Amino acid sequence: MSLFPDFEYSRIFPAIDLRGGRFVRLVEGRRDAEIHYGDDPVAVALGWVEQGAECLHIIDLGAAFGEEDSAGVILDIAARVDVPVQTGGGIRDAEAVSRFLDGGIARVLLGTRAFKDPDFLAREVERYGESRVVACLDTRDDQVQVAGWEEESGLDLAAGIDLVRGAGVRRLLVTATDRDGTLSGPRVELVERVLSEGDIRVIAAGGIGSLADVDSLLSLSHPLLEGVVVGRALYEGTVALDSAVELARERGEGVS
Repeated sequence: MSLFPDFEYSRIFPAIDLRGGRFVRLVEGRRDAEIHYGDDPVAVALGWVEQGAECLHIIDLGAAFGEEDSAGVILDIAARVDVPVQTGGGIRDAEAVSRFLDGGIARVLLGTRAFKDPDFLAREVERYGESRVVACLDTRDDQVQVAGWEEESGLDLAAGIDLVRGAGVRRLLVTATDRDGTLSGPRVELVERVLSEGDIRVIAAGGIGSLADVDSLLSLSHPLLEGVVVGRALYEGTVALDSAVELARERGEGVS
């Protein structure tokens, strides 16, 4: 099993989204706005690693929507690559957490159940440690979204951060859901706002469409910015993985 090291600079997380075992992307997370990229996600994962990926970000969209899950495919990828894998989407009970974290996945990403049941989140953090449990702060119009981004949690951004912090979480995946899969640029101000909390590491997602978009986040030069998720831009060819990885390393020089 490959675990995440202590990052000395922000990493690029190539995203692989699965639905029914197929490799897809959604626009703004809408299940009716699917782009189908292929049927061999294992080959895609191996390809990214060959091109220099230092980690992988895999989301099970089907499981998030209550459809057939792709857990077997995800575990197969983790067994066949030599970089750490984080995964989320529909992980809503302790058994699912165990299946992944005991099965070769480095980190789980918890969203819906975490915000509906913070005691569950706290138990999983205590069981596996804060380095292996990430909370998904999926936001639109300052509101935290759950259930595959189809429901409001009733929490605004500040309340969501307070909830996960109280459960012992020290790492967030922060996604601007209105930008996800759109290639229209990240919400840099959202990422800055969460980083300003000063005690939670952040992986930023949503909207990356160009290398300049990647740089707009990396240029924050914040020691708590752990990485940037890049998805559709890699598959549409508007961002080259090797260029993004090189840029991350360059921007990481001197960040303390």
